[in-house]
Amino acid sequence: MIYTSIIVPAVRMHIPALLGPDPAASPLFQLLAPRSGERVIDATAGLGGHSFAFARAIAPAGELTCIDADVLNLESARAKLGASSVHQTFIRANFRDIATLRLQPADILLADLGLSSPHVDDPERGFSYRHTSPLDLRFDRSRGATAAELLRTLGHDRLARAFRELGELRQPALLARALCEARASGKTPQTTDALRAIVEETYGWRAPSVLPQAFQALRMLVNDELGALSELLLAVPSLLRPGGRCGVISYHSLEDRLVKRAFRSLTTPQIDMRTGQETAPAAFVLLTRRPVRPDAAEIQRNPRVRSALFRAISRRDAGGILPS
Repeated sequence: MIYTSIIVPAVRMHIPALLGPDPAASPLFQLLAPRSGERVIDATAGLGGHSFAFARAIAPAGELTCIDADVLNLESARAKLGASSVHQTFIRANFRDIATLRLQPADILLADLGLSSPHVDDPERGFSYRHTSPLDLRFDRSRGATAAELLRTLGHDRLARAFRELGELRQPALLARALCEARASGKTPQTTDALRAIVEETYGWRAPSVLPQAFQALRMLVNDELGALSELLLAVPSLLRPGGRCGVISYHSLEDRLVKRAFRSLTTPQIDMRTGQETAPAAFVLLTRRPVRPDAAEIQRNPRVRSALFRAISRRDAGGILPS
């Protein structure tokens, strides 16, 4: 869905990851190097923090496409961008569907994975165990099953695997068993409070450290975040012009592993299996041999970015040469 007219709410405070007080001096901008007149795709627009900085860098004749699964985020992003001179397009979609949107290849593609601040701060969204709310956890509330609905249907083994792999819980079977027992007695949690109570009863004094892991696992499961990321990464070659740059900010080890593997594949030359000789150069080049992390000053300003990992690649130009 492409938005041409929307009702704009008050713009909420937001600190975009890895930009800092001076975006032009940030590692993110130093690596992605936005220039006047370029075309940028922000695959996770959120509240528009990164988009706003890109709009200033590519003005006056640049093009900016903002994508987000959450219509309220798109409204806030559009309000923040205001009357910027760049051509703006706002699309409500999950970035897993980006290959179907028929976008023109861009000079820059950015994806900032995970939660935007309103998801955590808005009690009605059910993303935080600190608020009392329905157990929803969907980025796009117009489709898909809620966390409460999944807990009514998923079996013990599937839940335990999700808590182990997505939440990195120790003894994940304990929580899976407790949830299945609650369901058997007709007490499947429908609210964040009810889930919190089960976690606290199951883990006792360890509950404060388990709660964020449990909610993270359910959120990633509800939104199929790893599946969505895989689809986005597969689409990267079709979304970038020669000389184009792609950056991904991840917050979870499994996300970062997917990004690392995808970028390694794209930046590995073709090799003759018999001779070991290179038969064709890689179409892309790594811009970050190791992930860029927020420094201590940024973590102090914005503690939510403490686990952020940024990786980037660049497509060779039509002659196989890296952009300057």
